[in-house]
Amino acid sequence: MSTLLTTEDVRNLRTGAHFLACTIDPTAIYVYAEMIQRAMEDRSLELITVDELAPDDLVVAVGMVTQGLFIADMPPVGDEFLGCISAIEASLGRRVRAIYSLAAANINGIVPLMVGLQSALPVVDSDPMGRVFPLISQTTLNIGNVAIGPIALMGVTGERAVVEVESPSRAETLVRALVTELGGWAATAMYPCSAQQLREHGVHGSISRMIRIGQILGGDTSVESKLLLLTDLLGTTRIARARVSHIESLSRPTDLGLPAQPSSVTLEDETTGRIVRLEIQNEILLVLVDGAVTAAVPDMVTLLNSEQGTVVNLDDVQVGDVIDILKFTAAAQWYSEAGLDLTEPKAFGIPIVHPRRRHA
Repeated sequence: MSTLLTTEDVRNLRTGAHFLACTIDPTAIYVYAEMIQRAMEDRSLELITVDELAPDDLVVAVGMVTQGLFIADMPPVGDEFLGCISAIEASLGRRVRAIYSLAAANINGIVPLMVGLQSALPVVDSDPMGRVFPLISQTTLNIGNVAIGPIALMGVTGERAVVEVESPSRAETLVRALVTELGGWAATAMYPCSAQQLREHGVHGSISRMIRIGQILGGDTSVESKLLLLTDLLGTTRIARARVSHIESLSRPTDLGLPAQPSSVTLEDETTGRIVRLEIQNEILLVLVDGAVTAAVPDMVTLLNSEQGTVVNLDDVQVGDVIDILKFTAAAQWYSEAGLDLTEPKAFGIPIVHPRRRHA
């Protein structure tokens, strides 16, 4: 059933998008949320389910792709995504009927709302990640053999490109090179597909889930109550409430497109004495407790302030902080063989097989 979103929904979505990413710098999420709330003063925003579309309706994913430039440092002027959608329509000779998010967290969890306001297109409550991954090839649509192209890009310079490509892995190389040339980030439209393909291969309820997370975290209740509600909604488990004892930046190189600045955080659970180690590449990829793997990508891990129940930014973590470390599972598609091939730690350069594969 379609829903008209409110400015309060946008605030909650912003919080939920931040929670699901536990990102290094959430500034862009907040900048975009403010832009959306201002735009909603004289325009309405419709959120629909994929079932409300005709099976052959054309839908397209919209999202930011970055390569070395924080979006908040040079925000979009506003028409970039409209240009990308027009380019897709011109390439395919068909009208786009709805848009969906490239990812269900961080900046890309909220971008479709602005695009929906600008284009008057409905936003589908689905996405092809169910979380956020750094690579445009790390999608459930890729698992379902849905073509990624054509891809339209418009960057900081205002220049636009259309890439005719079907292979997501090949698209990764081409798009990253173009984004660099376009100034460090690009608005993109990709994975143009039928509503039926999105229905079969997407992750559903993405935006409504982020809104509900924001409602929980913004509620006037205790941290423990919020944790219980998150468990009911997401199946979260608290790995530990632990104090940060050591932070280090690592120098291991990463491949093109993978997150830079890998780092590691060591914490101590002062109740049990357990030692917790977080391996980070812009997001938490691995959690070790006393040396044993407790969570590994595509598992989702986020951090909450143990007193306020607010999301902790990775770059704000300091020695002495006491943090709740939460774990929950990603969309079911990611635990298939094909899903783990794309997203387990080995895909990020960490030579560890996901525990689910070992136990299969």
